[in-house]
Amino acid sequence: MGSSVAASAKVRRSKEDFIDEAFALIAESGTAEALTIDSLCLRLGVSKGSFYWHFKGRNPLIDALVEAWSGNFHLAIHRAIEAQTADNGRTVIEEISYYWLSSNMSKLDQVMRHWAQHDDRVHKAVCRADELLLSFLKSNIENLGYNESDAHRRARLMMAIGIAEPTLAHLPKAGTDEVELTWILDRLLGLKN
Repeated sequence: MGSSVAASAKVRRSKEDFIDEAFALIAESGTAEALTIDSLCLRLGVSKGSFYWHFKGRNPLIDALVEAWSGNFHLAIHRAIEAQTADNGRTVIEEISYYWLSSNMSKLDQVMRHWAQHDDRVHKAVCRADELLLSFLKSNIENLGYNESDAHRRARLMMAIGIAEPTLAHLPKAGTDEVELTWILDRLLGLKN
């Protein structure tokens, strides 16, 4: 019998595969409610048994998502960006901004922030992720020659723009995403070359 379930049962997925796909699913759907065991297994092409090998149910999956969001997920992005930019402060800031614009990150962030309004676990994870991003941005802005207070303010402003921008997607921009980002980095934030 060559059913897709029998074929998919042979596919081995890691716990991280489930976590990554769960993030992708909620980013694409725009809501955490879309995250079901059935939908996740279907997307990964695996049986529910594969899911239950790693998680006892939806709540343990959510706990794993919360844990990932509050630390490793963001730290891995920060490390990868620093590694590819030779730790150049301005380039790091540009790359994390481009990553934000070109990936599902801003959509996922919106879902997580909305979810955080109804779930204390998610709220704590969002707060921790914000602290990590603030520290990352601040450190790289300080590397450009700004004092701690100025770097802190610029990092917060960058985060505020990143969080608010998706809610303004219905409004026209003066230029492309890249042009707008360059304007923000050069003028509004006053980052030095």
